[in-house]
Amino acid sequence: MAMNNMNRFSSGEIEHGVGDGAKREPGIAPFVTKTYDMVEDPNTNSVICWSSSGSSFVISDHNRFSFELLPKYFKHTNMSSFVYQLNNYGFKKIGLQKWEYGHYWFQAGKKHLISNIKRRTKNLNARRDFNQENYFYGVGEEMRSQRDLNITLKSELEKLKERQDDMIKGIASLKEYLERSEAESRKFLCFLAKAVKQVVATKRGTKRDVEVRDVITSKRRAEDVTGSSKSSEKN
Repeated sequence: MAMNNMNRFSSGEIEHGVGDGAKREPGIAPFVTKTYDMVEDPNTNSVICWSSSGSSFVISDHNRFSFELLPKYFKHTNMSSFVYQLNNYGFKKIGLQKWEYGHYWFQAGKKHLISNIKRRTKNLNARRDFNQENYFYGVGEEMRSQRDLNITLKSELEKLKERQDDMIKGIASLKEYLERSEAESRKFLCFLAKAVKQVVATKRGTKRDVEVRDVITSKRRAEDVTGSSKSSEKN
């Protein structure tokens, strides 16, 4: 009995639900059938769906895929286990930046072709592909982290640019204010200079008038003295 359970586990039956009464199509691995049904189901398109070419499928939300669809179809939440089984059946990852997998016999609207998909007999190749998948996943995570960092840096640079623009505008406003103040100061100084000049001119004119009056007064006095002297001589 224990040996039978071990054999069933190694073929994917217990892990993928065949042992609990799930319907199994003759000649087709349960894992492949369940995966096809999951991709084909339009209700799961927000999580997993066919690519535009229909020759591969894309997992657009691996968190929801792990915790919503895997328990429903495969009785577990282990994404690595699902990827491992994909490798066992010859699926290949397409690209590095998204979860996309393809197989020659796994195509949209052609379920009859999946009967050609067989489990690999050499675990060594499956393990190698699994390790490669983990490597690509790590690279993808690193690229996503770098992309997020680039976005953050770009945002910070934009903020710095905005601050720089504000500073430039502030400096321009200050320069304009200083130039206006300087122009007003020049006008005030010119006005002040004219006022001083007028005051000085006024003082000079007043002094000249006084001097003229003094001369006239002196002359009149001299004339009066001269007139008085002549009158005395006549008498």
